[in-house]
Amino acid sequence: MLTDENQNKRTPGPKNRHVKPGQQVASNRALHCNMKLVQNSEGEYDAVIDRNVTFTLIRGEYHPIGKNFNYPQVWGRKYAATKLLETIITDKRKIIQDAESELLKLQRCQDKVNEWKEGDQ
Repeated sequence: MLTDENQNKRTPGPKNRHVKPGQQVASNRALHCNMKLVQNSEGEYDAVIDRNVTFTLIRGEYHPIGKNFNYPQVWGRKYAATKLLETIITDKRKIIQDAESELLKLQRCQDKVNEWKEGDQ
């Protein structure tokens, strides 16, 4: 028979007994930062960090977009700046490579046009 003393004692339950239905259970949230490359008055780039106050879900992949990079704070600013700069440098080198390739094609076409006779129709 249960007494008042036994009724007040709770049986051990799950660790997350304060979790409501639909509430996030897994620890897959972290503080995130936003890093931007901004030009100063001398035309040099500086990496500026804006830290978020709230925890955000951790994503599977992080990629810089333009001159901005959103990343988990635990990665550190050096890693984030290196990743951002490497991505931008790779993109700029690809642009230069594509432009040089296009210039070669245009130059070959111009050489063919220069071989044409004047007044040719």
